[in-house]
Amino acid sequence: MKRGFGIDATVAPGVAAELSAEVESLGYGSFWVNGSPPEGAMAVLEAAAKASSLELGVGVLPLTSISIEQVIDQVQSRGIPERRLWLGVGSNRKPGALAEVRAASQIIRSETNCRVVSAAVGPKMTQQAAELADCVLFTWWPRSEVAASRQRVHESAADAGREVPLIASYVRCGLLPQAAHAIEEKSARYASIPRYAEVFARNHMRAQDTVITGTNREDLLAKIEHEEVVIDLPVIRGITADETLGSLVELATACRPDTD
Repeated sequence: MKRGFGIDATVAPGVAAELSAEVESLGYGSFWVNGSPPEGAMAVLEAAAKASSLELGVGVLPLTSISIEQVIDQVQSRGIPERRLWLGVGSNRKPGALAEVRAASQIIRSETNCRVVSAAVGPKMTQQAAELADCVLFTWWPRSEVAASRQRVHESAADAGREVPLIASYVRCGLLPQAAHAIEEKSARYASIPRYAEVFARNHMRAQDTVITGTNREDLLAKIEHEEVVIDLPVIRGITADETLGSLVELATACRPDTD
């Protein structure tokens, strides 16, 4: 699938609307937002849906903060087009995360026309995602980790007798020097989360080492294409110095797909 572009749920809806139109004109195929805070994510999706014809994705809404019934109500009351929406849900509830995501995914299928996205970090959640989701989403992961998990998804889907779901991954990118501080700040946040810290340690790298950086398009593009080899749907997850339209368009333009 064509490269997508993703932003944070704290971006103002007005900015998200203008950005989605710009992203579409740059040749991207989809527009994504992370799931926290959920209300912000829904506002971004609503704004983007009205401003562009792109496919939309949210990855992922935390079921510990918003119930699946509330998720569906938000999608429908805001008029977010279900057939354009990749609806991601996740949970870190202990115990019960696997069962919670499974139940939510079944409700999405029975009550909406959305496609189900499941985030995966550990092997059990990855296996379950392969068995029930339309798309498995990885985030803050290096290429080697995505490749290994891709194999697990293929094997689990085959064991379940179903088609392999789409493999999507956020490819985090930032322009230097302007995004340097934001990259350090966001990297520290993820490095403090145990399940992600394990991934970084296993690969002998820091969280910030998974972010593609450069001063211009030429610096970024080769690194992006290297990551995309193991991803069906790559989503450029923009990290910018601020969340203004100018900064986000600058990065989206630098990371735009080739149209030649």
